[in-house]
Amino acid sequence: MKQKEEFTVRLDGELYKKLLFVAEKENNSLNNHMLHLIRTNVAYYEKVHGKIK
Repeated sequence: MKQKEEFTVRLDGELYKKLLFVAEKENNSLNNHMLHLIRTNVAYYEKVHGKIK
């Protein structure tokens, strides 16, 4: 199994609550919701700028 990296994200309380709300509405954990957002952002970047090596 691949090793997973960990990092800390600092958010203000209001943004954290909103992210949690959206994740719950989509029947997702906050962690899985954040992974989805990050993957979507990287895919968009690669579509615009080319594959990241």
